[in-house]
Amino acid sequence: MSARHLRVMMSTPAIRETTNPYIVQLVDAVGQEVDVQLFSWRTAILGRYDVLHVHWPEIFTSASSGPKRWARRALTAALQSRIALTRTALVRTAHNERPHESTSRVDSAILRRWNRLTTLWIILNERTRTETSAERVLIPHGHYRDHFAPFPRLQATDDLVSVVGHIRPYKGMEELVAAVAEDTEHGAFRLHVAGKPADAALRDTLRRNASGSDRITLELDFVDDRRIVEIISSSSLVALPYRQLHNSGVALLALSLDRPVLVPDNAVTRDLQQEIGASWVHLLDADTELTRAIRDALQRGIPDGSPDLSAREWPVTARQHATAYARAAEIRGHR
Repeated sequence: MSARHLRVMMSTPAIRETTNPYIVQLVDAVGQEVDVQLFSWRTAILGRYDVLHVHWPEIFTSASSGPKRWARRALTAALQSRIALTRTALVRTAHNERPHESTSRVDSAILRRWNRLTTLWIILNERTRTETSAERVLIPHGHYRDHFAPFPRLQATDDLVSVVGHIRPYKGMEELVAAVAEDTEHGAFRLHVAGKPADAALRDTLRRNASGSDRITLELDFVDDRRIVEIISSSSLVALPYRQLHNSGVALLALSLDRPVLVPDNAVTRDLQQEIGASWVHLLDADTELTRAIRDALQRGIPDGSPDLSAREWPVTARQHATAYARAAEIRGHR
């Protein structure tokens, strides 16, 4: 089947202010290549489409209460049965190698079934190991330059470090805040943490760790696109000392706004450093004190110009996705 005539359902519902900017850009770009439908349970289970593209399958069973969670589990089981019984192809983007948070036995079983049903994996970097041996296609994570271009930038402050985005336990923000609060060495810097914590306990821990320090600003709520640009552009470094980092949209967001990043030293981030340059991507090794690594990165300053993100242009990404969808439909049609 020609990619142009494919009907692709994305796993995201209607685009909202809180929708991940990566998804917003993907829907817009891929919509130039295929017929894109946004997710609804009715259409997903009963409607007509050729490919279902899923990003974070654990979201299907996420709910605010037990009854709602069981209802979503039942709907997910119905959707999985529809995928299994029809020639609908399932494409999965492997943002991470495994979920960051633990799940119940029921939800783990549902995730395993998603893995078995996967027709084709899209991987964002060549280091990704997928859960099954289904065919894989490498499509690098697109940049954010176009998405954030409409918003005004601020002048960078030499001693300001920032972190933005949804705050979850695996990101290590509690340790970052505590380390900065306890840092009394000469040349101390300021830290701005902005984003909504995953739960009240994490919010309380951040506030407790920051208490007594006038160098830490906590903005613990959802931050919109305009505010994201203000915070990052006013900083001289974006620090991401995650406990687990495999793909990072925030790192690419900072680079898209011409700000260097500090990320954990691993195979994936070394590849990113090789692609973008050591002056833009600073690596945090396990033997270096966090605040010392931040001060060293700040001392190097913001490089002139902009990082080269030409390998992550959205028109190319959209065509690669369309080709992947067509390939998944072909594979599924031959089964």
